[in-house]
Amino acid sequence: MYTPSSFKEENPDVLFDLIEDHNFGIIFSQHKDQPEATHLPFLVHRKKGEQGTLIAHFAKANKHWKKLDETKEVLVVFQGPHSYISPAWYVNRAEVPTWNYATVHVFGKPKIIDDPAELNKMVKELTHFHEDQENTDWKLNEVPEKEYNTDLKAIVGLEIEISKMEGKFKFNQNKSDKDQKSVISKMDDLGRDDISAIMKRNLDSPK
Repeated sequence: MYTPSSFKEENPDVLFDLIEDHNFGIIFSQHKDQPEATHLPFLVHRKKGEQGTLIAHFAKANKHWKKLDETKEVLVVFQGPHSYISPAWYVNRAEVPTWNYATVHVFGKPKIIDDPAELNKMVKELTHFHEDQENTDWKLNEVPEKEYNTDLKAIVGLEIEISKMEGKFKFNQNKSDKDQKSVISKMDDLGRDDISAIMKRNLDSPK
């Protein structure tokens, strides 16, 4: 990923936070010179493995998982908040438009999980994570056991031990503080506190 030094984010906690907040990622792999991509919700284990581990699951009917080579790395992309930025929002308007965004690229070798006990554990973890995020009172045990076991047989698990993470947080760091503050004000006016919060953090960070 092309990442100028001013936009590079290397703090693992910041990268993990983005993955957790925007965990619907895309897994990319290559098979016989043909690219493959699947959109999946991921869960990250920050302390599992030297640099963390991603878990997810495929629908068994999705043939992508059968094409994964466990000896070759895959790429998983997580897209964070993003927005068009107009020069009208700068103090110095003699600029060109740009796009502010955050993204994390994760690399690692895939491992397919088909053990029912492990699959059950993975599904419960992912479900509990999202139910807690949405603050609902729904529980997996509301699904009849027979139906749940049938659904479990229709998926395969995916585990990726992370070998490398690349983070790009492009939020006008190459502009003056006045221009950045002006954009922050506009983002707040537009209700885009997901953008302004990151920009405020950047401004408050030691230069």
